[in-house]
Amino acid sequence: MKKWISVIALLVAITISGCNSGNKSEKTATYDYKEPNVEMSAALKAKIGDWAKKGIECYGVVVAVDKNGIPQHGLPVKAKIIRIKKDEIKMKAMESVNIGPKEGCNQMGMSYGETWWEKDGDLFQTKEKAEAFLRKQGLLQK
Repeated sequence: MKKWISVIALLVAITISGCNSGNKSEKTATYDYKEPNVEMSAALKAKIGDWAKKGIECYGVVVAVDKNGIPQHGLPVKAKIIRIKKDEIKMKAMESVNIGPKEGCNQMGMSYGETWWEKDGDLFQTKEKAEAFLRKQGLLQK
């Protein structure tokens, strides 16, 4: 009986060690994932332009809205394009922007590293163009 227990224990030990003996670095090296090349929709491309590509730094806008969803004021924010989908672009803030408290507004700004999906296409190559957009809308905060 003791002999059988020893044989079973030996088989279990061999099985366990055999399961973990594969070279994981070789398996990892063969893994290859490429994100599909996604084109922006015609409407989004028409609003932003052809310059928008993954990895590009540009400017978005941070706009405070009141409890009814009406824009009150805003500032540009330096950002980086980190992903492009057909109808939206994922952005990452490269600086912190504080638009300050205003009565009826619940968001104070954006922090460095914060991400958002830009759906409206309010992206600009320069800070000056972002400020001009806000000024034209009557939203540029002094």
